[in-house]
Amino acid sequence: MRSLSRGMVLVAIAFALHTNVSAAEKPVQHVVLVSIDGLAASYLDDPRANLPTLRNLRKAGATAKGMITSFPSVTWPSHTSLITGVQPARHGVIGNNVWLRSEERALAYIGDPERTKEQAIKVPTLYDAAHQAGLTCGSVIWPCTNGAKSLKWMIPDAGRADLHAKYTTPGLVAELAKEGIDISKLGAWGWNKDYSTERDVLYTRVAQHLLKKDRANLVLVHLVTPDGVEHAYGPHTPEAYQAVAESDQRIAEIWQTLQEPPLAGKAALFVVSDHGFAPYEKFIRPNVVLKELGLIATDAADKVISRKAWCVAQGGAAFVYVLDKSREAEIAAELKAKLPKLEGVAGVHGPEEYARFGLPQPTANPEAPDLVLTTGPGYSFAEQVTGESIAKTDGLKGSHGHDPAPAYMHATFIAAGAGIKPGVQLDKIQNVDVAPTIARLMGLTLKDVDGRVLSETLAE
Repeated sequence: MRSLSRGMVLVAIAFALHTNVSAAEKPVQHVVLVSIDGLAASYLDDPRANLPTLRNLRKAGATAKGMITSFPSVTWPSHTSLITGVQPARHGVIGNNVWLRSEERALAYIGDPERTKEQAIKVPTLYDAAHQAGLTCGSVIWPCTNGAKSLKWMIPDAGRADLHAKYTTPGLVAELAKEGIDISKLGAWGWNKDYSTERDVLYTRVAQHLLKKDRANLVLVHLVTPDGVEHAYGPHTPEAYQAVAESDQRIAEIWQTLQEPPLAGKAALFVVSDHGFAPYEKFIRPNVVLKELGLIATDAADKVISRKAWCVAQGGAAFVYVLDKSREAEIAAELKAKLPKLEGVAGVHGPEEYARFGLPQPTANPEAPDLVLTTGPGYSFAEQVTGESIAKTDGLKGSHGHDPAPAYMHATFIAAGAGIKPGVQLDKIQNVDVAPTIARLMGLTLKDVDGRVLSETLAE
Protein backbone atom coordinates (compact mmCIF):
# COMPACT_ATOMS: atom_id res chain seq x y z
CA MET A 1 0.00 0.00 0.00
CA ARG A 2 1.43 3.36 -1.00
CA SER A 3 2.30 5.48 2.02
CA LEU A 4 0.43 8.80 2.11
CA SER A 5 0.25 11.47 4.76
CA ARG A 6 -3.19 12.33 6.12
CA GLY A 7 -2.97 15.74 4.42
CA MET A 8 -2.18 14.19 1.04
CA VAL A 9 -5.10 11.77 1.42
CA LEU A 10 -7.53 14.60 2.20
CA VAL A 11 -6.32 16.63 -0.78
CA ALA A 12 -6.86 13.61 -3.00
CA ILE A 13 -10.33 13.15 -1.55
CA ALA A 14 -11.32 16.74 -2.20
CA PHE A 15 -10.03 16.59 -5.77
CA ALA A 16 -11.74 13.27 -6.50
CA LEU A 17 -15.07 14.40 -5.12
CA HIS A 18 -15.12 17.48 -7.32
CA THR A 19 -14.10 15.57 -10.45
CA ASN A 20 -16.43 12.60 -9.98
CA VAL A 21 -17.62 10.93 -13.18
CA SER A 22 -21.30 10.09 -13.52
CA ALA A 23 -22.59 6.55 -13.88
CA ALA A 24 -23.85 7.41 -17.37
CA GLU A 25 -20.27 8.04 -18.53
CA LYS A 26 -18.57 5.29 -16.53
CA PRO A 27 -20.64 2.35 -15.26
CA VAL A 28 -20.35 1.57 -11.56
CA GLN A 29 -18.31 -1.62 -11.46
CA HIS A 30 -17.19 -1.60 -7.82
CA VAL A 31 -19.06 -0.80 -4.61
CA VAL A 32 -17.63 -0.83 -1.11
CA LEU A 33 -20.07 -0.91 1.81
CA VAL A 34 -18.35 0.00 5.08
CA SER A 35 -20.12 -0.24 8.42
CA ILE A 36 -18.52 1.69 11.27
CA ASP A 37 -19.94 -0.06 14.30
CA GLY A 38 -21.56 2.39 16.71
CA LEU A 39 -20.98 5.58 14.68
CA ALA A 40 -24.08 7.61 15.55
CA ALA A 41 -25.14 10.20 12.98
CA SER A 42 -24.72 12.84 15.70
CA TYR A 43 -20.92 12.62 15.44
CA LEU A 44 -20.97 14.18 11.97
CA ASP A 45 -22.18 17.51 13.37
CA ASP A 46 -20.24 17.35 16.61
CA PRO A 47 -17.38 19.89 16.41
CA ARG A 48 -15.38 17.82 18.89
CA ALA A 49 -15.28 14.88 16.46
CA ASN A 50 -12.32 14.96 14.04
CA LEU A 51 -13.98 13.52 10.92
CA PRO A 52 -12.59 15.41 7.91
CA THR A 53 -12.94 12.50 5.48
CA LEU A 54 -16.54 11.71 6.31
CA ARG A 55 -17.50 15.37 6.22
CA ASN A 56 -15.87 15.85 2.82
CA LEU A 57 -17.65 12.78 1.51
CA ARG A 58 -21.06 13.87 2.71
CA LYS A 59 -20.66 17.39 1.31
CA ALA A 60 -19.97 16.23 -2.23
CA GLY A 61 -21.91 12.97 -2.08
CA ALA A 62 -25.24 12.00 -0.56
CA THR A 63 -26.05 11.80 3.12
CA ALA A 64 -29.00 11.45 5.48
CA LYS A 65 -29.82 13.40 8.61
CA GLY A 66 -30.14 10.05 10.31
CA MET A 67 -30.78 6.40 9.48
CA ILE A 68 -33.34 4.45 11.48
CA THR A 69 -31.92 1.06 12.26
CA SER A 70 -33.76 -2.16 13.03
CA PHE A 71 -35.00 -3.15 16.48
CA PRO A 72 -33.38 -4.08 18.75
CA SER A 73 -30.62 -1.73 17.60
CA VAL A 74 -27.83 -4.27 17.97
CA THR A 75 -25.17 -5.45 15.54
CA TRP A 76 -26.37 -8.74 14.12
CA PRO A 77 -29.99 -7.81 13.25
CA SER A 78 -28.90 -4.39 11.98
CA HIS A 79 -26.21 -5.68 9.67
CA THR A 80 -28.56 -8.31 8.32
CA SER A 81 -31.18 -5.67 7.53
CA LEU A 82 -28.49 -3.52 5.87
CA ILE A 83 -27.53 -6.33 3.50
CA THR A 84 -31.02 -7.77 2.80
CA GLY A 85 -33.31 -4.74 2.74
CA VAL A 86 -35.85 -6.41 5.03
CA GLN A 87 -36.79 -6.21 8.71
CA PRO A 88 -35.75 -8.86 11.28
CA ALA A 89 -39.25 -10.36 11.22
CA ARG A 90 -38.49 -11.55 7.70
CA HIS A 91 -34.74 -12.17 7.60
CA GLY A 92 -34.82 -14.11 10.89
CA VAL A 93 -31.92 -12.58 12.85
CA ILE A 94 -33.91 -10.88 15.60
CA GLY A 95 -31.30 -10.30 18.31
CA ASN A 96 -27.64 -10.64 19.15
CA ASN A 97 -28.82 -13.44 21.45
CA VAL A 98 -32.14 -15.28 21.76
CA TRP A 99 -33.62 -18.14 23.76
CA LEU A 100 -33.97 -21.44 21.94
CA ARG A 101 -37.15 -22.88 23.37
CA SER A 102 -36.76 -26.26 21.66
CA GLU A 103 -33.44 -26.90 23.43
CA GLU A 104 -34.02 -24.83 26.59
CA ARG A 105 -30.86 -22.80 26.14
CA ALA A 106 -29.50 -19.51 24.88
CA LEU A 107 -28.53 -19.19 21.24
CA ALA A 108 -25.93 -16.60 20.25
CA TYR A 109 -25.95 -14.94 16.87
CA ILE A 110 -23.25 -12.46 17.85
CA GLY A 111 -19.90 -13.91 16.81
CA ASP A 112 -21.64 -16.52 14.61
CA PRO A 113 -20.58 -19.41 16.88
CA GLU A 114 -23.28 -21.82 15.69
CA ARG A 115 -25.24 -20.93 12.59
CA THR A 116 -23.98 -20.42 9.07
CA LYS A 117 -25.31 -17.71 6.81
CA GLU A 118 -27.63 -20.19 5.10
CA GLN A 119 -29.05 -21.33 8.45
CA ALA A 120 -29.46 -17.84 9.88
CA ILE A 121 -30.74 -15.63 7.04
CA LYS A 122 -34.08 -16.54 5.50
CA VAL A 123 -34.05 -14.16 2.52
CA PRO A 124 -31.63 -13.32 -0.33
CA THR A 125 -28.81 -10.87 0.38
CA LEU A 126 -27.29 -8.19 -1.80
CA TYR A 127 -24.21 -10.32 -2.34
CA ASP A 128 -26.40 -13.26 -3.38
CA ALA A 129 -27.92 -11.07 -6.10
CA ALA A 130 -24.48 -9.84 -7.16
CA HIS A 131 -23.09 -13.36 -7.32
CA GLN A 132 -26.04 -14.56 -9.40
CA ALA A 133 -25.31 -11.74 -11.85
CA GLY A 134 -21.73 -12.96 -12.26
CA LEU A 135 -20.11 -10.38 -10.00
CA THR A 136 -17.44 -11.17 -7.40
CA CYS A 137 -18.02 -10.39 -3.73
CA GLY A 138 -15.87 -10.21 -0.63
CA SER A 139 -16.71 -9.79 3.05
CA VAL A 140 -14.35 -8.60 5.75
CA ILE A 141 -15.92 -9.59 9.11
CA TRP A 142 -19.49 -8.82 8.09
CA PRO A 143 -21.92 -10.52 10.51
CA CYS A 144 -23.81 -13.65 9.47
CA THR A 145 -21.59 -14.60 6.54
CA ASN A 146 -20.08 -17.90 7.69
CA GLY A 147 -20.10 -20.40 4.86
CA ALA A 148 -21.83 -18.02 2.44
CA LYS A 149 -21.60 -19.59 -1.02
CA SER A 150 -22.00 -16.24 -2.78
CA LEU A 151 -18.82 -14.78 -1.27
CA LYS A 152 -15.60 -15.47 -3.14
CA TRP A 153 -13.55 -14.08 -0.27
CA MET A 154 -14.50 -13.82 3.38
CA ILE A 155 -13.16 -13.44 6.89
CA PRO A 156 -15.70 -14.28 9.62
CA ASP A 157 -16.91 -11.81 12.22
CA ALA A 158 -15.90 -14.18 14.99
CA GLY A 159 -14.02 -13.90 18.24
CA ARG A 160 -12.65 -17.45 18.19
CA ALA A 161 -9.61 -18.91 16.47
CA ASP A 162 -11.40 -22.12 15.47
CA LEU A 163 -14.10 -20.17 13.62
CA HIS A 164 -11.49 -18.12 11.78
CA ALA A 165 -9.71 -21.32 10.78
CA LYS A 166 -12.95 -22.92 9.63
CA TYR A 167 -14.55 -20.08 7.68
CA THR A 168 -11.79 -17.81 6.35
CA THR A 169 -11.57 -18.44 2.61
CA PRO A 170 -9.00 -21.21 1.98
CA GLY A 171 -5.76 -19.76 0.71
CA LEU A 172 -6.65 -16.17 1.66
CA VAL A 173 -4.24 -16.03 4.61
CA ALA A 174 -1.34 -17.10 2.37
CA GLU A 175 -2.41 -14.83 -0.49
CA LEU A 176 -2.51 -11.81 1.80
CA ALA A 177 0.76 -12.75 3.49
CA LYS A 178 2.53 -12.50 0.12
CA GLU A 179 1.38 -8.87 0.01
CA GLY A 180 2.62 -8.19 3.54
CA ILE A 181 -0.85 -8.40 5.11
CA ASP A 182 -0.70 -10.78 8.08
CA ILE A 183 -4.19 -11.81 9.23
CA SER A 184 -2.96 -15.00 10.93
CA LYS A 185 -3.36 -13.44 14.39
CA LEU A 186 -7.01 -12.40 14.00
CA GLY A 187 -8.35 -15.61 15.51
CA ALA A 188 -5.99 -15.46 18.48
CA TRP A 189 -6.78 -11.78 19.07
CA GLY A 190 -10.48 -12.53 19.08
CA TRP A 191 -12.46 -9.49 20.19
CA ASN A 192 -9.85 -8.29 22.65
CA LYS A 193 -10.30 -4.51 22.69
CA ASP A 194 -6.55 -4.05 23.08
CA TYR A 195 -6.23 -5.06 19.42
CA SER A 196 -9.23 -3.24 17.96
CA THR A 197 -7.12 -0.59 16.19
CA GLU A 198 -4.79 -3.21 14.73
CA ARG A 199 -7.79 -5.24 13.60
CA ASP A 200 -9.41 -2.31 11.81
CA VAL A 201 -6.12 -1.50 10.08
CA LEU A 202 -5.93 -5.09 8.85
CA TYR A 203 -9.56 -5.15 7.75
CA THR A 204 -8.93 -2.01 5.71
CA ARG A 205 -5.82 -3.43 4.09
CA VAL A 206 -7.68 -6.61 3.19
CA ALA A 207 -10.44 -4.57 1.55
CA GLN A 208 -7.85 -2.59 -0.41
CA HIS A 209 -6.25 -5.82 -1.57
CA LEU A 210 -9.57 -7.27 -2.74
CA LEU A 211 -10.19 -4.10 -4.74
CA LYS A 212 -6.73 -3.49 -6.19
CA LYS A 213 -5.51 -7.03 -6.78
CA ASP A 214 -8.68 -9.07 -7.16
CA ARG A 215 -10.94 -6.39 -8.67
CA ALA A 216 -13.84 -7.40 -6.43
CA ASN A 217 -17.16 -5.89 -7.52
CA LEU A 218 -18.73 -5.74 -4.06
CA VAL A 219 -16.77 -5.53 -0.82
CA LEU A 220 -18.32 -5.46 2.65
CA VAL A 221 -16.22 -4.13 5.53
CA HIS A 222 -17.08 -3.94 9.23
CA LEU A 223 -14.93 -1.54 11.31
CA VAL A 224 -15.28 -2.21 15.03
CA THR A 225 -13.25 0.17 17.18
CA PRO A 226 -15.87 2.82 18.09
CA ASP A 227 -18.34 0.23 19.39
CA GLY A 228 -15.99 -1.33 21.91
CA VAL A 229 -14.68 2.02 23.10
CA GLU A 230 -18.17 3.48 23.52
CA HIS A 231 -19.31 0.44 25.50
CA ALA A 232 -16.39 0.95 27.86
CA TYR A 233 -16.40 4.75 28.19
CA GLY A 234 -19.72 6.02 26.82
CA PRO A 235 -20.52 7.97 23.63
CA HIS A 236 -19.17 11.45 22.86
CA THR A 237 -16.34 11.09 25.36
CA PRO A 238 -12.63 11.77 24.73
CA GLU A 239 -12.02 8.05 24.17
CA ALA A 240 -14.94 7.83 21.74
CA TYR A 241 -13.71 10.84 19.76
CA GLN A 242 -10.32 9.17 19.36
CA ALA A 243 -12.01 5.98 18.14
CA VAL A 244 -14.19 7.65 15.52
CA ALA A 245 -11.19 9.69 14.30
CA GLU A 246 -9.35 6.40 13.70
CA SER A 247 -12.29 5.12 11.68
CA ASP A 248 -12.28 8.31 9.63
CA GLN A 249 -8.66 7.57 8.70
CA ARG A 250 -9.60 4.04 7.63
CA ILE A 251 -12.31 5.51 5.36
CA ALA A 252 -9.73 7.90 3.90
CA GLU A 253 -7.52 4.94 3.00
CA ILE A 254 -10.34 3.02 1.33
CA TRP A 255 -11.51 6.10 -0.55
CA GLN A 256 -7.98 6.79 -1.80
CA THR A 257 -7.82 3.25 -3.21
CA LEU A 258 -11.04 3.87 -5.13
CA GLN A 259 -9.53 6.98 -6.76
CA GLU A 260 -6.56 5.13 -8.24
CA PRO A 261 -6.58 3.32 -11.62
CA PRO A 262 -8.18 1.04 -12.63
CA LEU A 263 -10.93 1.77 -10.08
CA ALA A 264 -11.05 5.54 -10.58
CA GLY A 265 -14.41 6.72 -11.90
CA LYS A 266 -15.90 3.23 -11.67
CA ALA A 267 -16.37 2.84 -7.90
CA ALA A 268 -18.75 4.06 -5.20
CA LEU A 269 -18.37 4.04 -1.44
CA PHE A 270 -21.20 3.69 1.07
CA VAL A 271 -20.39 4.42 4.71
CA VAL A 272 -23.06 3.38 7.19
CA SER A 273 -23.37 2.30 10.80
CA ASP A 274 -25.53 -0.21 12.59
CA HIS A 275 -26.76 1.94 15.49
CA GLY A 276 -26.06 4.90 17.70
CA PHE A 277 -25.28 4.84 21.41
CA ALA A 278 -26.77 5.95 24.72
CA PRO A 279 -24.90 6.58 27.98
CA TYR A 280 -25.84 4.65 31.11
CA GLU A 281 -24.78 4.25 34.71
CA LYS A 282 -27.36 1.73 35.94
CA PHE A 283 -28.16 -1.88 35.10
CA ILE A 284 -31.71 -3.25 35.05
CA ARG A 285 -31.84 -6.96 35.97
CA PRO A 286 -35.29 -8.35 35.16
CA ASN A 287 -34.22 -11.91 35.97
CA VAL A 288 -33.80 -10.86 39.62
CA VAL A 289 -37.48 -9.92 39.59
CA LEU A 290 -38.41 -13.18 37.84
CA LYS A 291 -36.54 -15.08 40.55
CA GLU A 292 -38.38 -13.15 43.28
CA LEU A 293 -41.66 -14.13 41.61
CA GLY A 294 -40.68 -17.81 41.73
CA LEU A 295 -40.24 -18.06 37.97
CA ILE A 296 -36.51 -18.84 38.20
CA ALA A 297 -34.96 -21.30 40.64
CA THR A 298 -31.27 -21.49 41.57
CA ASP A 299 -29.15 -23.86 43.64
CA ALA A 300 -26.93 -22.99 46.61
CA ALA A 301 -24.26 -21.66 44.25
CA ASP A 302 -26.83 -19.43 42.50
CA LYS A 303 -26.70 -21.54 39.36
CA VAL A 304 -30.04 -21.57 37.53
CA ILE A 305 -31.68 -24.99 37.76
CA SER A 306 -35.11 -24.22 36.33
CA ARG A 307 -36.90 -21.48 34.42
CA LYS A 308 -40.58 -20.75 34.01
CA ALA A 309 -39.62 -17.43 32.41
CA TRP A 310 -36.34 -15.92 31.32
CA CYS A 311 -35.01 -12.56 30.18
CA VAL A 312 -32.37 -12.22 27.44
CA ALA A 313 -30.71 -8.79 27.49
CA GLN A 314 -30.19 -6.79 24.31
CA GLY A 315 -28.63 -3.70 25.94
CA GLY A 316 -31.28 -1.02 25.64
CA ALA A 317 -33.99 -3.66 25.19
CA ALA A 318 -34.70 -7.10 26.59
CA PHE A 319 -36.58 -10.18 25.40
CA VAL A 320 -38.75 -11.97 27.98
CA TYR A 321 -39.70 -15.59 27.29
CA VAL A 322 -42.56 -17.32 29.12
CA LEU A 323 -41.46 -20.95 29.25
CA ASP A 324 -44.16 -22.54 31.41
CA LYS A 325 -46.82 -23.17 28.78
CA SER A 326 -49.30 -24.50 31.34
CA ARG A 327 -49.45 -20.99 32.89
CA GLU A 328 -48.46 -18.91 29.88
CA ALA A 329 -51.31 -16.40 29.96
CA GLU A 330 -51.18 -16.08 33.75
CA ILE A 331 -47.42 -15.47 33.84
CA ALA A 332 -47.55 -13.00 30.94
CA ALA A 333 -50.28 -11.01 32.70
CA GLU A 334 -48.30 -11.02 35.95
CA LEU A 335 -45.18 -9.74 34.20
CA LYS A 336 -47.09 -7.06 32.31
CA ALA A 337 -48.30 -5.76 35.66
CA LYS A 338 -44.99 -6.11 37.54
CA LEU A 339 -42.24 -5.12 35.09
CA PRO A 340 -43.47 -1.60 34.20
CA LYS A 341 -42.95 -0.66 37.86
CA LEU A 342 -39.25 -1.55 37.69
CA GLU A 343 -37.02 1.53 37.68
CA GLY A 344 -35.80 2.43 34.21
CA VAL A 345 -38.30 0.31 32.27
CA ALA A 346 -39.84 2.62 29.68
CA GLY A 347 -42.21 0.09 28.12
CA VAL A 348 -43.43 -3.50 28.22
CA HIS A 349 -44.59 -4.56 24.78
CA GLY A 350 -46.58 -7.63 23.77
CA PRO A 351 -46.83 -9.37 20.38
CA GLU A 352 -49.66 -7.07 19.35
CA GLU A 353 -47.00 -4.31 19.04
CA TYR A 354 -44.31 -6.33 17.29
CA ALA A 355 -45.24 -5.20 13.77
CA ARG A 356 -44.09 -1.65 14.48
CA PHE A 357 -40.81 -3.01 15.85
CA GLY A 358 -40.23 -5.21 12.80
CA LEU A 359 -40.25 -8.32 15.00
CA PRO A 360 -41.94 -11.65 14.22
CA GLN A 361 -44.77 -13.19 16.18
CA PRO A 362 -43.74 -16.07 18.49
CA THR A 363 -46.11 -18.26 16.50
CA ALA A 364 -44.13 -17.50 13.32
CA ASN A 365 -40.63 -17.63 14.79
CA PRO A 366 -40.08 -19.63 18.01
CA GLU A 367 -37.02 -17.50 18.81
CA ALA A 368 -39.27 -14.44 19.22
CA PRO A 369 -40.02 -13.40 22.83
CA ASP A 370 -43.38 -13.18 24.53
CA LEU A 371 -42.66 -9.67 25.83
CA VAL A 372 -40.17 -6.94 24.92
CA LEU A 373 -38.83 -4.46 27.47
CA THR A 374 -37.42 -1.07 26.49
CA THR A 375 -35.44 1.57 28.33
CA GLY A 376 -33.76 4.88 27.56
CA PRO A 377 -30.49 6.70 28.29
CA GLY A 378 -29.15 6.06 31.76
CA TYR A 379 -29.98 2.34 31.82
CA SER A 380 -29.02 -0.94 30.18
CA PHE A 381 -30.51 -4.40 30.71
CA ALA A 382 -28.42 -7.26 32.14
CA GLU A 383 -29.14 -10.97 32.70
CA GLN A 384 -27.88 -11.62 36.24
CA VAL A 385 -30.23 -13.46 38.58
CA THR A 386 -28.52 -12.34 41.80
CA GLY A 387 -27.98 -8.99 43.48
CA GLU A 388 -30.29 -5.99 43.27
CA SER A 389 -32.74 -5.55 40.43
CA ILE A 390 -31.22 -2.10 39.82
CA ALA A 391 -27.44 -1.81 40.15
CA LYS A 392 -24.92 0.94 39.51
CA THR A 393 -22.02 0.54 37.10
CA ASP A 394 -18.44 1.44 38.01
CA GLY A 395 -18.66 4.61 35.89
CA LEU A 396 -20.08 5.94 32.66
CA LYS A 397 -20.74 3.27 30.04
CA GLY A 398 -22.44 3.09 26.66
CA SER A 399 -25.21 0.88 25.32
CA HIS A 400 -27.40 0.31 22.29
CA GLY A 401 -30.31 -1.99 21.52
CA HIS A 402 -32.83 0.74 22.32
CA ASP A 403 -35.84 1.79 20.30
CA PRO A 404 -34.16 3.21 17.16
CA ALA A 405 -36.50 6.21 16.83
CA PRO A 406 -34.73 8.73 19.15
CA ALA A 407 -31.92 10.78 17.59
CA TYR A 408 -29.22 9.32 19.87
CA MET A 409 -29.76 5.92 18.24
CA HIS A 410 -29.76 7.15 14.63
CA ALA A 411 -27.16 5.53 12.42
CA THR A 412 -24.94 7.10 9.75
CA PHE A 413 -25.50 7.05 5.98
CA ILE A 414 -23.09 8.55 3.44
CA ALA A 415 -22.61 7.63 -0.23
CA ALA A 416 -20.07 9.08 -2.67
CA GLY A 417 -18.33 8.25 -5.90
CA ALA A 418 -19.44 6.98 -9.29
CA GLY A 419 -23.17 7.06 -9.83
CA ILE A 420 -23.89 9.19 -6.75
CA LYS A 421 -25.34 12.68 -7.11
CA PRO A 422 -23.27 15.33 -5.34
CA GLY A 423 -24.70 17.46 -2.57
CA VAL A 424 -27.81 15.40 -1.81
CA GLN A 425 -29.15 15.85 1.74
CA LEU A 426 -31.84 13.39 2.79
CA ASP A 427 -33.91 13.57 5.94
CA LYS A 428 -34.34 10.32 7.87
CA ILE A 429 -34.08 7.06 5.98
CA GLN A 430 -34.28 3.38 6.99
CA ASN A 431 -31.43 0.90 7.13
CA VAL A 432 -33.49 -1.39 4.87
CA ASP A 433 -33.07 1.25 2.12
CA VAL A 434 -29.34 0.58 1.77
CA ALA A 435 -29.36 -2.82 -0.01
CA PRO A 436 -31.97 -1.94 -2.67
CA THR A 437 -30.15 1.34 -3.38
CA ILE A 438 -26.81 -0.37 -3.92
CA ALA A 439 -28.54 -3.04 -6.01
CA ARG A 440 -29.99 -0.38 -8.32
CA LEU A 441 -26.61 1.33 -8.59
CA MET A 442 -25.01 -1.96 -9.64
CA GLY A 443 -27.77 -2.88 -12.07
CA LEU A 444 -29.13 -5.61 -9.81
CA THR A 445 -32.59 -6.31 -8.45
CA LEU A 446 -33.58 -7.24 -4.92
CA LYS A 447 -37.17 -8.38 -5.00
CA ASP A 448 -39.79 -8.05 -2.27
CA VAL A 449 -37.80 -5.84 0.09
CA ASP A 450 -39.10 -3.64 2.90
CA GLY A 451 -36.89 -0.70 1.98
CA ARG A 452 -36.92 1.63 -1.00
CA VAL A 453 -34.37 2.66 -3.59
CA LEU A 454 -32.99 6.07 -2.59
CA SER A 455 -33.29 7.17 -6.22
CA GLU A 456 -32.75 10.82 -5.34
CA THR A 457 -29.13 9.94 -4.49
CA LEU A 458 -28.39 8.23 -7.80
CA ALA A 459 -27.13 9.91 -10.96
CA GLU A 460 -29.47 8.04 -13.27
